[in-house]
Amino acid sequence: MQINSLSTVGFRNLRSVRLKFSEGVNILSGKNGSGKTNILEAIHTLCLGRSQRGAGDQVMVCRDADLYRLEGELVTDREQLTVTAAYQRGGRKKLTIDGLTSRLAELYERFSVVSAGPEDNAVVAGSPSVRRTFLDIHLSQLSATYLSHLGDYQRALAQKNAALKAERDGEPFEEIMISSGSRIISERAGFVHDLSVRGGAFYQKLSSREQLSIEYRPSVPVEGDGSDIESIARNMQKKLEEQHHRERILQTSLVGPHRDEVYLGLDDLPARSHGSQGQWRSIAIALKLAVFHLLKQRRGTPPLLLLDEVFAELDESRSDALIDAFGELGQLFLTTAVQPPVSLIEKSCHFEVADGEVTRVN
Repeated sequence: MQINSLSTVGFRNLRSVRLKFSEGVNILSGKNGSGKTNILEAIHTLCLGRSQRGAGDQVMVCRDADLYRLEGELVTDREQLTVTAAYQRGGRKKLTIDGLTSRLAELYERFSVVSAGPEDNAVVAGSPSVRRTFLDIHLSQLSATYLSHLGDYQRALAQKNAALKAERDGEPFEEIMISSGSRIISERAGFVHDLSVRGGAFYQKLSSREQLSIEYRPSVPVEGDGSDIESIARNMQKKLEEQHHRERILQTSLVGPHRDEVYLGLDDLPARSHGSQGQWRSIAIALKLAVFHLLKQRRGTPPLLLLDEVFAELDESRSDALIDAFGELGQLFLTTAVQPPVSLIEKSCHFEVADGEVTRVN
């Protein structure tokens, strides 16, 4: 897929910007703090309804504005669409496709994006919730039903927790939690297995010293490859029954995919506690490479690729290795405060960004 154009009003420091993009490589250069990353954030929000940095909508509104509005022309292998995302302070975000109000799920069904940037270190070094969010964002682009099950589960979980805090019985909400949660766990198990194979191989290309291991550690026992949903549901039911007394005491739900963890290891040690920042960066990039190729394979077309300062800490040979690892890129957006790889400059459309103003150079 690709994005042909982007216009912004009241978004971050960009204020009013109108851009037309190349279907190949688009380089956004400028000093740190100029607004380069905000352009990537606008693209990501337009395609998937959320910031790749996890920022809330109220934060993305320009300081002296009451709302932001994004509009872009997005092209898939089947259609060309005009998409908008708008948010007013204190209100709710509105998404439209060709003028018709759209649900978030429709964006995930139609569009796919992979973003890599400095915030991805948290996938390795942050809390388990960051890794669960990583799974949810990319699985929702791979599976048409995953996002639906996730929404059902989260609503039932919130209702159960509210009941427990009010010292009421939370068990009536567990039927939905088991039905949706077992499917979430099954899909996560398969996804992490694919990540382990591909991510480990890509890490070796970027950093050949250690072996990267990726393991799914759900709060519910999973047998075999995780494809037996009925078995997971039975195990979840049993685990919930075992934890009912503790849940009433602690007033929170202790069993289900909201308690899952993804373990990332270097050789025999946890990367979170024993890896350097450089190793965290390489692991995060390897994970995004794996996700990019999984999306490309299963959806039949490369996703949009947003690379935020990923070459800043890489020498020329590692930068070239990274570009080669992506293979057939499709449309690429690259922010940089330094000279980008020569292999990309030759076939790129170049923009300069300064204080929220964007100028096309070539």
